[in-house]
Amino acid sequence: MDFNDRARGSGPRNPRGGTGNTIKGPHSALTDYLQEIGVSRHFRERRRAEAAAAAAAAAAAATAQGQGQAQAQAQAQAQAQAQEQQLAPNQDEPGVDSADAALARDLQNEENVEAELEESGVGSSRMATRSRNRQQAAVVVAPIAEETIEAESTKGKGKGAARGKGKGKKKQKKDSDSESDFNKSDDEADQRAGLNRSSARKGGHIKSCEVCNKRFLQRGEHDETDRLLCPSCRRSVEKAQSEVSAVSKRARAVASGTAAPKRRRLKKTADGLLELEAGLPSLQDLCVRAIAKHVDQVESFGDISVQSLNKLCRIICKMRVLDENTMGLFLGAERTSVVLYDCTRLARDSLERIVEMSPNVQTLALEYCGRLDSGVLDAFGVGLTQLARVQLEGAFLVDDRAWAKFFRVAGPRLRSFQVRFSGFGPAAMRALITHCEGLEELRMSECTDFNDDCLGMLAAPLTETEEALQEPERLLRDAEKAEVAPWRPLARLKSLDLGHPHLAMSSATAMRVIRALGSQLRVLDLSGFKDIDDNFLLLGLAPHSGCLQELSLAECNSISVEAMRQFFAQGADATMGRGLVRLSLNRCYRLTDAVLHAVVRHSCSSLRSLDLNSVDDYLTEQGLLALAGLALPIEGEEMVSSAAVVKGCPYLEDIDLSWVRCTTDSVLEKVLEACGRLEKVKVYGCPEVSVFAPTRPGLSYVGRVCDTL
Repeated sequence: MDFNDRARGSGPRNPRGGTGNTIKGPHSALTDYLQEIGVSRHFRERRRAEAAAAAAAAAAAATAQGQGQAQAQAQAQAQAQAQEQQLAPNQDEPGVDSADAALARDLQNEENVEAELEESGVGSSRMATRSRNRQQAAVVVAPIAEETIEAESTKGKGKGAARGKGKGKKKQKKDSDSESDFNKSDDEADQRAGLNRSSARKGGHIKSCEVCNKRFLQRGEHDETDRLLCPSCRRSVEKAQSEVSAVSKRARAVASGTAAPKRRRLKKTADGLLELEAGLPSLQDLCVRAIAKHVDQVESFGDISVQSLNKLCRIICKMRVLDENTMGLFLGAERTSVVLYDCTRLARDSLERIVEMSPNVQTLALEYCGRLDSGVLDAFGVGLTQLARVQLEGAFLVDDRAWAKFFRVAGPRLRSFQVRFSGFGPAAMRALITHCEGLEELRMSECTDFNDDCLGMLAAPLTETEEALQEPERLLRDAEKAEVAPWRPLARLKSLDLGHPHLAMSSATAMRVIRALGSQLRVLDLSGFKDIDDNFLLLGLAPHSGCLQELSLAECNSISVEAMRQFFAQGADATMGRGLVRLSLNRCYRLTDAVLHAVVRHSCSSLRSLDLNSVDDYLTEQGLLALAGLALPIEGEEMVSSAAVVKGCPYLEDIDLSWVRCTTDSVLEKVLEACGRLEKVKVYGCPEVSVFAPTRPGLSYVGRVCDTL
């Protein structure tokens, strides 16, 4: 295939790759030079001559075979015309010129552009390369050029002159389009480098940025005192300076009192810890978060404190990556405490590995352990011989028979037992009372099978016989006449949590339990006991609460306001002890100012945590001011500074005022003045607490509306 075969195509292309005034095919300096000197026209004429000769030979052969002369000539002429149309360029398309004129025009435009860029000092290396290629092409095609020039000189002058005039007119018309296309290609390349010919013609100097080290065109005079920056870096610097000036302007406005201080936004950290103020975390927190993020690549934590290990476990459980592979990081023969906050991805076999890998565990806490069944609990009772504290949440697959067997094996050494979201019926409760004599802490919260009979087993039997009490456990044994230990009181019990039962609990049964255990209890949680009444509070709890330090009566709305006021008004009596440390009156909707006044008088010198969530129906600002030492006396006198009547709560550290809509900025200001140790204030649903609420170092507001909008 010769040059013309490669040059033949459906449409011409320009040097930029689009449609233009050149032939289709490979483009180089050699092809440009051949088109310029007219080699393609010479080859085209020779092809036409060869086609005519072939047509004549075909006509002669047809005549010799007896065909008609006219038919042979017509066939030859048709073949010649078809070949000529195939070889000739498409002159019907608008704006398409011959390849010779187009290539000559492009070369001239390229030389003009090279001259302009060389004057501006841009693109010299690229143009030098093109010049070297053009010179090499001229050396190769010199003999062909001489032959082509001689062939052109033998052609008719008139036809050549007419053709030359036509090409000259078209060249004048097309020069501007071709030049703009070529210049546009070079301009785009220069603009990607930060330069262009239009900028160079307007004047300027090429400089390098001091920040990003990019080249850019600097127009005008440059002040030596200013930094030499490119446009993008200069915009970034100006933006940063404007932000700094805005912050300083706001700080001056806040200092002068003409603007409100910018509120501090609280964010929930992704690692599942407490709400923290936005700021720089400690190095320990950064390391803990980095380890938790790449826990799948950690082989062992090594020597790490219990606090850091507990924080790591919280983060990993919050990210839901605690599985059979990562669980081994928190186990070991040296571990005496295993606390896993999310066991949803731990199968039964993984839970049994705790016995093998940590046989010396004394404290076992598993939350969301829905896959823990009776077999795993039996393994814990037999394999963990030093187990003293158990906390299980969500073990709904364990039945009463498994609980009774566990208490018979591990009950004598248990000191704390906490179960939540489980069945735990009468048979399991009877086994616990019988075998766990040394129990100090008991929690059975939100258990579906825990009923009033189970509650009565904590007290001494009254009308029921001992045989009737032993019957539930005897049914769980293989032999009907097996001996069952008699009922014994939990003489060492200090903490009792029976909150939020699923079934109704009678006030009489609760009073029996308090009379049997109340005098030794320090923590009592009866949240959700909706049936306990005034008799329970005044005749049962009040005389037997000498050691009580933490009390929760949340949602106990059957107790009247007057009974509750009388209960706390006995603070000066010896029967009420030294006051409460923690008190929860959550959702006691009928609570009044007089009750809160009595609470402050009773526990002003010991109260550290107070929960008044949703106590909004009758409580007013005057009741909250009792926390600051300001209150209405019981007789109904005017508001006075009642230091002699009530001393406030100077040791209060945590208070929940959520949905108590009488809470305002002015009330909080007075409370903070009297409660110097207050660190945390919950104010969910309190629209009157604004950004202007008083604050101080170490104090945090949780749930403030202005912080969440």
